[in-house]
Amino acid sequence: MLDVLLNPNKFFEARMKEAESLKVPALIVLLSGIISGIGAYLMTGITLEMLSKTLPPDAVGIASTIGGISAFVGAVVVSLVMWIVFAAVFVGISWMFKGEGTFKRTLEFVGYGFIPMIVSGIIATVLMYHFISTTPIPQVTDPAQLAEVITEWIMKSPTIQLSSVIGILFLLWSANIWIFGLKHARNLSTKNAVITVAIPVLVYILISVWRLGM
Repeated sequence: MLDVLLNPNKFFEARMKEAESLKVPALIVLLSGIISGIGAYLMTGITLEMLSKTLPPDAVGIASTIGGISAFVGAVVVSLVMWIVFAAVFVGISWMFKGEGTFKRTLEFVGYGFIPMIVSGIIATVLMYHFISTTPIPQVTDPAQLAEVITEWIMKSPTIQLSSVIGILFLLWSANIWIFGLKHARNLSTKNAVITVAIPVLVYILISVWRLGM
């Protein structure tokens, strides 16, 4: 399994000789989603804490539980959807380069590329927890100002900015894995595999940077 991180070309070349299987990739993506879900749960808790003075005490507790669970489940679902979407986009772009191969094989290999996201998710969660523990949470008296306060207080925080930069770096690591995965799964040249992966990944990074105002 270490080869998928350090020598993905060798790893996927060997995998092509074995039967298609989504078991391990699905577990990888699921674990990535669970870690993202923990971060989403923490974020929900922060948001409701900021609104605590505008809500009845009982409502805060109920909303925190329901909202946290919903955010957690949502993050897991989003990770699974992203897995399928990335695979579908890769297949669509590689089709222009006359790529050949089953969608299941592509989905399998794309799933392995989520391993670096597990590491970045753990780092992001630790940084988020550190930020929550060391920074006073501002109180919002007007719910309409919530988005503005979150942007200025959380998204502009050096800790959260650092977390985002680390996430982008690990995404590039995932992209490197996907390049070799697509090379074998879709029977592409290395150059065409790079183009296939680079287009959606760069778009994703640009959107992420724009949202953070970096």
